[in-house]
Amino acid sequence: MATFRTTYRLSILSMALLSAACSPNRLIGNQVNHFSLQNVLPVVMKTDDIPMVCHANETNTPLLMSFAPFGVDVNMLLAFGYSGASACTASEAHEKELWSMQAEKQGLIYMAQDARIAQQLLNRDAGKRQLKAYKHAAEYFKINYQYEMGEGKCPNIKDDNEQLLLIIGATSGLQALKNDIASGRLVDFDMGLPAKIGRAMSCLDNEKWWGEPKAIQAGLTVILPKDAEAEAEGWKALQDATDIGLQTGVRLSHATYASIASMKGREDHLRDSLKRFESIPVATLNSQYTLLNAMAELQVRHIANIYWMKYEGHRAPTENFSKFWDEQEKPSQALNQLLDDL
Repeated sequence: MATFRTTYRLSILSMALLSAACSPNRLIGNQVNHFSLQNVLPVVMKTDDIPMVCHANETNTPLLMSFAPFGVDVNMLLAFGYSGASACTASEAHEKELWSMQAEKQGLIYMAQDARIAQQLLNRDAGKRQLKAYKHAAEYFKINYQYEMGEGKCPNIKDDNEQLLLIIGATSGLQALKNDIASGRLVDFDMGLPAKIGRAMSCLDNEKWWGEPKAIQAGLTVILPKDAEAEAEGWKALQDATDIGLQTGVRLSHATYASIASMKGREDHLRDSLKRFESIPVATLNSQYTLLNAMAELQVRHIANIYWMKYEGHRAPTENFSKFWDEQEKPSQALNQLLDDL
């Protein structure tokens, strides 16, 4: 009788475990996860419609989160989702920053202060999304490769989506740091992460991934240099990374260069980064990663807008924003005389 009871209990337990493993929610979640990575992600990467991607991620991310309690590993999609969703919030923060600068120039102190506070809160929200993107990327590699980001031996990552995840996670981490600073440290960014992010970039082929791994490492060196020589080497490495970005048709390294120059207040490098970015022929851009190029362009334009607003009182022109106000061609004296005669 005791043997029967034991067997019966084991049968019930086995059925419960089997039922949980094959629950409709888990099956659906795994199918959604697989379909999204294999079919949706490649299509999304070929679009330049950032607002659509951003709002889609805001809508779909909670749905993906709902599958996690059923044992579905959605960390990769959540990392991509939070990264994409942060773009809208970052753009809103940028607009508030421009309004604050414009209001201050016009002597509207209270309006400038209000816009500045709104900007900081939006920087906080964008930074938190970007930090979540980084954390989900880190969790993915911890679960699937037993790899702690930036610690120990690099995992043998062969899948392109996984390698892209490492890039997106690292880039999101760097952006979270920038937004933490812009918000007045409201993101509560862990300053131990940059070193881990930098080491993790050694796990990727720099040439294959458009020079972005070295750009991230160089950017972190410039932000937290050991000495003046190390910082100078970091700037050179950033420029070299943009050369690879030019050759491969993806401009993430250009955006990283511009972002670091802006954070450090180095106008010489800022101008250089904008000129390098705008000199890339559109026809040479990699159509497989149109979204990443559009994201890079948005980030660079934000930086250019702030620079132009600071000196000219308006955002950057729609074209030729790397042709600065003190470089504008002046009409010749002969042309002026001709116009006077008319």
